[in-house]
Amino acid sequence: MTTQTAKSRVRTDWIALASVGFFIMLLGAIWLFTPNLTEETANFARDIATNRQNLTESIVLPAPIENHPVVYTAAMQFCFIYGVFQIVILAVRLFLGERIHRAIDAAPGITFLFVAGYFLNLLTNESIAWFGFIAGIIVSVGIAIIVASLLDLLK
Repeated sequence: MTTQTAKSRVRTDWIALASVGFFIMLLGAIWLFTPNLTEETANFARDIATNRQNLTESIVLPAPIENHPVVYTAAMQFCFIYGVFQIVILAVRLFLGERIHRAIDAAPGITFLFVAGYFLNLLTNESIAWFGFIAGIIVSVGIAIIVASLLDLLK
């Protein structure tokens, strides 16, 4: 009877496994279908590793010397596609009758993906510079925390 009770408590979350599978598939697909992404990523890494920019006398941060639109576009596409997929996962969880609290736990992550994707779009179009993008990622984290906090209030 103990084994049966233990088995009934352990339940595989197939939706979460599908999400992990989609994450891996999306990474591979973006890498496969983006021309020269390996070379462009290596150039970006080399560029950011060799350049240091002084923000103040005591704060020095790495920053790329030039724009890397191929890398930024690939990251932006990942954010938007995975964000849409997470919305689909949210809808599936609600359709299958899972607890609303469990389903809406994805909202902060979805928010982060779309806001980060927006800032990556600005970076790709050179509407903002590198440190504007870093500030945008910080803003994205802040917005995701606010969304999580608001949803916790509703629970």
